[in-house]
Amino acid sequence: MIARRNVMFGGLLSLAGAATGCGCALASEHTGCVLAGHQAARFLARESLHAPARNERLFARSADREFDYALAQTLSGLTDTFGVLPGFAYYDDRAFENAYATTARQLGKADGTVLFGRRFLNTLMSQPVDSEVAVAAICAHEFGHIAQFKYNMIDKLVAGTRTVKRAELHADFLAGYYAGVRKRQKPDYPVDVFAAGLSNLKPMQTATPGHGSPGERASAIALGFQTSYRDHRSLAEAMRIGMGHVRRLPA
Repeated sequence: MIARRNVMFGGLLSLAGAATGCGCALASEHTGCVLAGHQAARFLARESLHAPARNERLFARSADREFDYALAQTLSGLTDTFGVLPGFAYYDDRAFENAYATTARQLGKADGTVLFGRRFLNTLMSQPVDSEVAVAAICAHEFGHIAQFKYNMIDKLVAGTRTVKRAELHADFLAGYYAGVRKRQKPDYPVDVFAAGLSNLKPMQTATPGHGSPGERASAIALGFQTSYRDHRSLAEAMRIGMGHVRRLPA
C-alpha cells in the first residue's frame, strides 16, 4: 500500500512550490476524460470528443486553501484504495468544463496524471449541499482510469468496440467501489450524493454520450459500491467483476 503521506505531499500539495500557470505538454491522444497510449489509442481516437489543448496551464491550488487540503486527504484515500500514485493538478478549462486522466507523467509521478478543470470545480462547488462529495466522485472516476492504465485493462475494455463506453462505465464501477470503502470508514458518508455526482452529470460535462446513460452509470456505481461495502471484495476481484459487468452491456 502506498503511504498516505506520499500522495498528500507528492500529489496536490507538492505543487505548492511550483509556479502557478506553468505550461506542460501532453504526450498522448485524448478522448473524453481518458488520455491513453498504446493500442487503445486507435480505438479511443475514433470518438469525436473534446480534446484539451496540448499546452494547458496547470495550477497548484484552487481559490480555497482549506478545500485543497481536504481534497488532498481524498486523493490520499484514492491512492490507498487503488494502489496508484498519479500526479494531480488543476487546469484552465474555460473553453470546456472537464476533468480527465492521462498516462502522461506530467508531474513526475509514475502512474500518470489527473487534471481537474477549475471552471468545472467551481460548477460542482456551487451545489448547495455536499459539494465536496461530488468533487470526490469525479476524482474517484479519474483515479479509476489511472488504475485501468496501471493494471493494463484499457485495451481489454475497448477491444472490439468503437466507443469508450465500457472503459467509462468501468471507471464508474471503480468509483462506486471507493464509495463503499468510504462508507465502511464513515457510516454517514453520503453515498447518494456521491452517486448523483457522477450519474447525473450534464452531457457537456461528460464530454460524450459514450460515458453511458444515467441509468447505466448509476447501475455501475451501485454494483461497485456493493462489491466493496457489502461483499468486501479485494480490488483485484472488483476489477474483474467490473469488467464482466461492462462486457455484458452494449458498447
